[in-house]
Amino acid sequence: MKRKIAFLITGCIFTVMALAIIQGYFIYNTYLLRAKEANQAITQQLLKLETTGKLDTLNNTWMGKTRCFADLYYDKKVSKKDYIKLIKKTEDSLSKVISEYIKKERFFEGYDVTFANYLISVGIYTDDEKKADNLFSGKMLLFGNNPGQNPETQASQSTWHGDSEKKFNFVVVTERYYSISNWEKEIFIKMSGLLIFSVVLLTFVVLLFYLSIKNLITQKKIADIKTDFINNITHEFQTPIAALDIAIKTLRKKEGDISAEHFNHSLDIIERQNVRMQKLFRQVSEASINEEIIPDNILPSDCNSIKEVVTDFKLSYPSVQIECNAKPDTVLHIDKFHLATILVNLLDNAIKYGADSITVTLSNGKLTVNDNGIGIPKKEQKAIFEKFYRIQKGDIHTTKGLGLGLYYVHQLIKAYNGTVTVNSEENKGAEFIISIPQP
Repeated sequence: MKRKIAFLITGCIFTVMALAIIQGYFIYNTYLLRAKEANQAITQQLLKLETTGKLDTLNNTWMGKTRCFADLYYDKKVSKKDYIKLIKKTEDSLSKVISEYIKKERFFEGYDVTFANYLISVGIYTDDEKKADNLFSGKMLLFGNNPGQNPETQASQSTWHGDSEKKFNFVVVTERYYSISNWEKEIFIKMSGLLIFSVVLLTFVVLLFYLSIKNLITQKKIADIKTDFINNITHEFQTPIAALDIAIKTLRKKEGDISAEHFNHSLDIIERQNVRMQKLFRQVSEASINEEIIPDNILPSDCNSIKEVVTDFKLSYPSVQIECNAKPDTVLHIDKFHLATILVNLLDNAIKYGADSITVTLSNGKLTVNDNGIGIPKKEQKAIFEKFYRIQKGDIHTTKGLGLGLYYVHQLIKAYNGTVTVNSEENKGAEFIISIPQP
């Protein structure tokens, strides 16, 4: 089953990843398509701007100044640096005009587009079309609305031809650029519906897989709990059944071979274990409906009560050394059945995890159970009283149970407003200390 669950989880992860990659691919292609559409729309707006005649007016302004300056330059009355100063003087006024015009006519609606017209070169040619000089060569702004703030894309290039009365011609090359500051934002806004749908779909698929796997794991846990519960209940009945078996075999001896003391002792064992089995049935019923434990028969339990439980328990584990040190003047105010349940669970838990020597001590109003088992790691000591929790260490595969033993011990002690603490180190055994206040 674990292999099937692991295979299912791997398949779900692979499916989600594949779905995410496919969706990402389609979203990316949609983004490219939207970007292409936006680029075409802006190109159309630029073409419209250039054919409105407004740019011609602006171009005539700086071109007229360039024609006049070219005459002066040909006569060597001005320098190239003076031409740069001339263009820069007209830049601000022309940029202001084009910015207001673009805003007024609402060009590039929906996109934060900047437009700029740059001067690339001004070449002077003689009548025989031989190049005489370069008045300017480089990239200088003629006019634009807030240019240079974002990476620019070239839109178009133009070549202007002019002539002069002084037997020379000049050729001017200009380039138009645009940039979009909110390119990605606008495209993602237009794609928001697709993005939201993709995220919701992917989330739904992940949630569906999660619920399916969770349901499968829950079903497996329920199946394991049923199996372990049967094992646990079977184990709980082993002690009283073993004690009854020994007592019955003792009573089957001939009347002359058994003393009155042994006879009465065997009857006492049968009576105690009969009561215990009846209460175990009640315990199972209470656990099945998860009722709160309510102490209803609080009586002082002395050293004899402890020794009776230990004596009966030792019948099932004759090879385990169990020592009982109970002071006669010390008592615990607890129902005897609950005391037996606590002790049997602690003793059984100790043997389950490798103990072959256990000491039970009742002293100073506290019940202490020490063992020489494998111990409990520090990191697990807080969790051992949780429901269904079982310590897994090394290659322990023979450890049976539901993980309810210490949980039930804790619940019982809690019902009496008592406390249970554990002191343990790995490979050094464990010590459980139970303290129950007087009523």
